[in-house]
Amino acid sequence: MLLGMAQLFGKNGVTTPVMLEEQINDTSDYPDVVEFLQPVKLEGTLKNEKEIFVFEAKGKTEVNLRCDRCLAPVRKELCFEIKERFAHTGRGNEETETFSGDQIDLTDFVKRSIISSLPMKILCSEDCKGLCPVCGKNLNEGECGCDTTYIDPRFESLRALFNVDEEV
Repeated sequence: MLLGMAQLFGKNGVTTPVMLEEQINDTSDYPDVVEFLQPVKLEGTLKNEKEIFVFEAKGKTEVNLRCDRCLAPVRKELCFEIKERFAHTGRGNEETETFSGDQIDLTDFVKRSIISSLPMKILCSEDCKGLCPVCGKNLNEGECGCDTTYIDPRFESLRALFNVDEEV
C-alpha cells in the first residue's frame, strides 16, 4: 500500500483524507491466517505538522483462520488502528519513521497492525472437542472409538502422585 505525499509538501497544517484498499493474496507473513476473504481497507487522515506527516487510520479486513483444537476454518473480522509519524530522510528522530521520495510504503505498518490484532486463541466454538490424539479424527463429528487411555511410559512414575488410595 503506497501513500502519496506530494500534495502535502510545504503545506503546514493541511490535513487530507486517506482511503486505501488492497487485496492480500500471500499469507506467508501472517501467522495463523489461511486466507484474506476481503481486501484490507484503510480510512483515515494524513496531516502535515511542520513537515512531520502524521498518519492516523482505522483498518479492517476479514480472514479465514484455523481452529486451534480441530483445525476447522473460522471466519474472523479484524479491526485495527495505525498511528505513525513520518519525516523526510534526515529530519526524523526515534519516534518518527523516515521516508524518501514522495510516497510512503505502508505494507510493514499494515502487516504489524494485522498481526497484533489476531486473537491469541482461535476456536470454532467454546465446546470444541478437538482432534483424536490417536487417529486424528475431528471429535466434533462424532467419537472415533480409539483407546485413549494409553499412558506414555515416561510419565508412568507421575501416576503415583495422583493415586488417591495411598496416604502420603
